[in-house]
Amino acid sequence: MAVRGWVLGLAVASLALGAGCSSAPKQSHTAVTASPTPIERLNTGSMRLAQTPFCSRLSDAALRDALASKKLSGVKATRWGNGDKADVETGLDDVVHEIGCRWSHDQSSASAWVFARSTTAQQAQAVVADSGRHRGCRAATTGVSFGSPSVRQACRLSDGTRRVRVAGLFGATWLSCEVAAPGATPARDVRERADAWCVQVANALNTTR
Repeated sequence: MAVRGWVLGLAVASLALGAGCSSAPKQSHTAVTASPTPIERLNTGSMRLAQTPFCSRLSDAALRDALASKKLSGVKATRWGNGDKADVETGLDDVVHEIGCRWSHDQSSASAWVFARSTTAQQAQAVVADSGRHRGCRAATTGVSFGSPSVRQACRLSDGTRRVRVAGLFGATWLSCEVAAPGATPARDVRERADAWCVQVANALNTTR
């Protein structure tokens, strides 16, 4: 089973919460373009996020902003569902227990995924606590309004890539999203792009819109 660097607690929990998961069905939706709400003003308390396929609801404009690209030609799109075999982070295809997608080009990428099973506050707190224990990464829980609890993790990967990941618990749904960019990109730029991308993702999943 594929396990991301700081979601081990949730992956283990999935085994206890239920087995026999099947691949998520493909769905067609109209892309959602949310107003440019700053992440700190996102009204997460009133949001309810679905644990269903959502990638087709993310607009091209949101992708261009996240990738800092005027065009999407040459961008590779990858999607995966619960029970699929996918390379999410380990470099190897393995069975995943999440629903998500990634758009990538060279060292730049934008990704988002929801855990396929309900998550408790205790499990989420364990993930938040673990998020700052990885080499090359720093985690912050202040100034992040992305569910409760929530965390922003900023990493410098081994190849020099800058990556910012934001994650949080919305009700019983754990949502993660991230933006990666070449090492020469200013850290603040990557953080701002990740925050804006995550607002778009949360709005695409929000069932109360």
